[in-house]
Amino acid sequence: MFNFTFTTSCVVVALASGSFAATKRGLAFADSDNTGDIAVADGTQVSWVYNWGSTAPSYLKNTDMTYIPMQWGEDNANNFMAEVQAQNAKTILGFNEPDLSSQSDITPMTAASLWMQYIQPLKAHGVRLGSPAVSSAPSGIPWLSQFFGNCTECTFDFIPIHWYGDGLDNFKDYVELFYDKFSSPVWVTEFASTSSNVNEVEDFCTNAIAYLDGQNWIEGYAWFALYRQEAGSYYNLLDVSGQPNTLGDIYLGSTS
Repeated sequence: MFNFTFTTSCVVVALASGSFAATKRGLAFADSDNTGDIAVADGTQVSWVYNWGSTAPSYLKNTDMTYIPMQWGEDNANNFMAEVQAQNAKTILGFNEPDLSSQSDITPMTAASLWMQYIQPLKAHGVRLGSPAVSSAPSGIPWLSQFFGNCTECTFDFIPIHWYGDGLDNFKDYVELFYDKFSSPVWVTEFASTSSNVNEVEDFCTNAIAYLDGQNWIEGYAWFALYRQEAGSYYNLLDVSGQPNTLGDIYLGSTS
């Protein structure tokens, strides 16, 4: 029905030089007002970053983190292949939450057509392809199943998924549901605990990292998000001045 390219390695984020990243851990970061905050992640356990865009931002030039381009929606899809090749990217992410009207909002049939025309050709150039990343809403898995049904000539190296909720068991159940259903390696490209108890969020993060690092079929993950603390947010990794808070220290870790 659909074709996956499998990998058994836990270390799969290809760098521009052709070498490989040291960890699975990544970041979702798109703070246009505090771009310098990304520096706190350099030299930590974080090895890759994405910003829901297709071109590496200038603020990553002096870091060791790999940028992963994304084709967010339909717009400018015809330029995506050239942008990926221009930066010698080795891994890409597909459409962002196409099952939601508030996000990229693409029908499975349209997404399949765009994929075959503008994204699938990258495979022949040695680029690893991450499928569209659906939301954790009830519409997510049905959309992805329909997409795969429409994109029968497509190939995918992994499935990016998103999850927001409460409780480690709920998180593990959701991640394993994707693996069991689609038999593909997984990247958790957005995840966070939505608990309003800061200690619960910190414990969740600690235990989720241990779980994600322990599964061979989970190739990458990115906490949401490297943003500064705001009123009512318990999952942001930075304090109000842009330095790692306790949660940030847990997630960023060190290179030791």
